[in-house]
Amino acid sequence: MFLNNIIEVFLFVNPLGPTCFETERMIESFSNERDEKVKVRFIPLLNFHTIGNIVKETDNPTLAHRNQLYTESFHSSLAFQAASMQGKKKGRKFLMALQDKVINEGKEVTKELFIQIADLIKLDVEMFEEDIQSDFSETAFKKDQNLAQEMNIQNAPSCVLYSGNDDAYGYRVNTAFTKQLLHGFCDEKVQVKKASVNRLSLLQTM
Repeated sequence: MFLNNIIEVFLFVNPLGPTCFETERMIESFSNERDEKVKVRFIPLLNFHTIGNIVKETDNPTLAHRNQLYTESFHSSLAFQAASMQGKKKGRKFLMALQDKVINEGKEVTKELFIQIADLIKLDVEMFEEDIQSDFSETAFKKDQNLAQEMNIQNAPSCVLYSGNDDAYGYRVNTAFTKQLLHGFCDEKVQVKKASVNRLSLLQTM
């Protein structure tokens, strides 16, 4: 059960998706605007749909490019999991710094870039390097993919939000969403009518 003064947000993203990066920034802004405590969890999601979305955004539909994007997204997901072992906020900070370097600055996804960012955000770099090579990071990644299946999430960005107004149900948003929509859920000002927004039983996902 969730306490009345807590909002919990599960944001499913592709770690290298430009649209996902913008959505993460929006979620961070939403969190800062709420009076309640907001717990945010970024969850990497890799499948045919999420990779296909990046292919569309990069305008390079070749199979080789798709395979490269999947490999880079997978390794970025493991790096995110390794960073998150030093705290969820550190993990989010790592992911957004990585996205900024790759999406905005055009950096290549490499182990050296991961280490550079880990040092930049003041992670324990030695621990990070150990964790990124460990089975724990891959296990955490697989658990996240299972969570997405349990919540029936197939695309990214997608969001599941639980607010203190209803401790039995959350809201799942499978398409584009805004801060105003999320505020509306939390303030009970939104009626769930669109197919892109579904009531989601807490008992089915926890």
